[in-house]
Amino acid sequence: MLSLFPIIISFDGIYFMYHQSLMIFLGLGSVHFVLFVLLNLLGSYFIYKPIDKVFAHVGDMDVAKKRISQLTWYSSAWIFILGNLYVMIAFLPLYFFPTIFSSPENFAIEKLPPELFFYSIVPGIYFIYAVFPAFLAYFLINDFILDLKETVYKEFKILFATGKKKIGFTLFFVFLFLVFLPSLLVMLELTVALEIESKFAQFTKLSPLETVMIDRFVVFIGTILAVVLITRAFTKPINSLLRAMSTVREGDFSTQAALITEDEIGVLTKEFNAMVHGLQERELMRDTFGKYVTKDVATVILKNNINLEGEVRSCTILVTDIANYTTISEELSPKETVLMLNEYFSVLVNIIQQHKGVVNKFIGDAVFAMFNVPLDDPHHAVHAIRAALEIEKITATRTFGNKHQLTTRIGINTGEVVAGNIGSADRMEYTVIGDDVNVAARLEQLNKHYDTHILLGENTYSMAQNHFRFTELGDFQLKGKEKVIKVYTPSAPENE
Repeated sequence: MLSLFPIIISFDGIYFMYHQSLMIFLGLGSVHFVLFVLLNLLGSYFIYKPIDKVFAHVGDMDVAKKRISQLTWYSSAWIFILGNLYVMIAFLPLYFFPTIFSSPENFAIEKLPPELFFYSIVPGIYFIYAVFPAFLAYFLINDFILDLKETVYKEFKILFATGKKKIGFTLFFVFLFLVFLPSLLVMLELTVALEIESKFAQFTKLSPLETVMIDRFVVFIGTILAVVLITRAFTKPINSLLRAMSTVREGDFSTQAALITEDEIGVLTKEFNAMVHGLQERELMRDTFGKYVTKDVATVILKNNINLEGEVRSCTILVTDIANYTTISEELSPKETVLMLNEYFSVLVNIIQQHKGVVNKFIGDAVFAMFNVPLDDPHHAVHAIRAALEIEKITATRTFGNKHQLTTRIGINTGEVVAGNIGSADRMEYTVIGDDVNVAARLEQLNKHYDTHILLGENTYSMAQNHFRFTELGDFQLKGKEKVIKVYTPSAPENE
């Protein structure tokens, strides 16, 4: 608020051309110094004290937030009070010290024409030195508050309420003080000046029009400053929001824009923060879900492009199991078993996902994966077999955990399944169910009978027969099933 002092002194300098008295200029300038520097400094101390205490880490944040929200009105009211004190002091010489004027006999209060005093001098001085400074103080402090709120947010992560201010009301407020009231004063001053033009010469060498022009020049200077501050009142929060948008566009969903206004821009900022928070939660879900499925699948599911209520789809199921797992786990401590399985599963999951499969669940040492669900894959049978062959090759050439060789048995089957959310209201699981799912599990177990690593059903064979060389192992009636199916084992891709 102390920055108003040089502005008001500049007004005094312009009016120096009117009264052409250095004594008046120095006298009123001294009054301004006492009011707008010394007394203003004292008032500012009490107005800003709750805020300063927070930054000193000894104050109450709720009290400080309330004071920040009321700061523009507190400051404007204080400047208005100081302006009124100045106007009262400025008129004292007319009553008690007329000798300071160049023609004291003319400036005695009883000698001044009432029209000039009450309809020209008093309204002009009151507007320029009391009303207009309070108006400037509002936007000057508002400019400071915009930076202050952003600083409070960065340091304390405190978001302010949006409030109920309206931009339209602010613009009406601006129109009233920058257009309507100055125009009203011009009409009033011109009317008075022209009516008593013959008496003007005894008070000043300036013509009535020149006198009015000086007042308008003072208001013009103040208006330029006001327009700059008013412009900043709208551009600062918009630029702050644009910076936050730029950060979000770069992928930082932890960004929250500071709520620094209480009008529609503040509401827009609040909605932006809510949107970013939603994006952050969605990204977290995608990353978390991506630990179980590929990021592409997670993204599609979260975009609601998948029917979670249940749909019939053609699907290739791949089920794996570790041969002699019980014997191996008995030789290991629980910690060693978990370490071995985590390393083993990491390899299998990576291979399955590289071939467009989705690991649906882990059951003990077994992996349950599906192809063509939930994402479309016209070559799902081929991709499942390729994944199985790569798993067989890698598990045969490396060890897991504390150098344990693991043999993987794999069953693959293709058929119609129902894909969707299965479970209770408290716990749901996106999976597939159907008879062909059970067939894949039976085929995995059948590897023990044929001493093989990969077995697949005739539906899978039909879809992939042109891509691999197969060995037909014959017809087999699966355990618990009346249906007899042909069983195959792949030997190598066709181009090998």
